Amino acid sequence: MNWDVNSVKALPDYKLAVELADGRRGVFDLRPFLDQPGLQRLKDPAYFSSVGFRLGALTWPHEEDIAPDTLSAHLELAAVV
Repeated sequence: MNWDVNSVKALPDYKLAVELADGRRGVFDLRPFLDQPGLQRLKDPAYFSSVGFRLGALTWPHEEDIAPDTLSAHLELAAVV
């Protein structure tokens, strides 16, 4: 899909720098999602930094994930210069 993740980097304050398959780049703020069931472990900054991606979705080692459509809907796009 066009909103699959191509790259991700953990940033301070539970934010992620993300590049999508369609070329969009931006920042995803995970703070609003941290209290959802199954995502509490991401509150640990060291664990949060272990983010990766698999099958287009943001993932962590214990199978937490953020679906590509959720990521795309909440991505704060970087300004194009």
